Amino acid sequence: MGDIRNCRDVDEHLTPYVDGEETQETRRSLDAHISACPPCREHVESERSARQILHSHRGDLKVHAPEALRDRCARLRQVEGGQAPAGPRTSVIRRWVPLSLAATLVLAVTGAIVFGLNNRVEALAASLAIDHVKCFKVGARDKHVDPERAANRWQQNQGWPIAIPQTEPAEELRLLDVRRCFSSDGRAAHMMYTWRGAPLSVYVLQGDAGADRVVDRMGREAVIWCANRRTYAVVADGHPHDMAHIVDYMKARVR
Repeated sequence: MGDIRNCRDVDEHLTPYVDGEETQETRRSLDAHISACPPCREHVESERSARQILHSHRGDLKVHAPEALRDRCARLRQVEGGQAPAGPRTSVIRRWVPLSLAATLVLAVTGAIVFGLNNRVEALAASLAIDHVKCFKVGARDKHVDPERAANRWQQNQGWPIAIPQTEPAEELRLLDVRRCFSSDGRAAHMMYTWRGAPLSVYVLQGDAGADRVVDRMGREAVIWCANRRTYAVVADGHPHDMAHIVDYMKARVR
């Protein structure tokens, strides 16, 4: 069906649209809606950014997919091919089958905490690296953010407190935004900064991921540590030579 009536319809077609697998009729309808809808346009650009980074690192990711996820993909392909009985979720399943490159890797990476990869901390680092890229691609705004107000708003909306390090000119650190991390289904706070002019993310998750690690994922360095029954992460582009300095700075201030 090519008729796109609202933003929910766009969501249902997003993966095949980004992968270039939609019919011409549906693509024309999607193009018309997206051109007139800034939120959907940002959503598409965000997914394209995620697809690009996943595509460039697909060789590193596919080997980490757990056996349960591989079995799930195989069953979904059987349903699509008519080799397995259709159930009440067939209409949902058919949106994902055959699994495109983006869909397969997004399930494997952003679903890592749910399905369980070989190393939970590395899976978390991959998920946050993707979120870091997506959010800075479409979400970073040049605006003033008051950290105290943002912390109060977070506690009111999410029900648990965070401490947000403020803009600090001496560190060339500037707070851009505080939002929910979409790659963790909103369970993490994502603080977006620029540090020395480059994107820097600080994440806070409830619960202990189990190990402190420095992980290189998707060309981004993620430093993860646990304290006070929470997990924290600093994610930066590339490999800053003095990453330890900004991590120590954040450890002393973020809660």
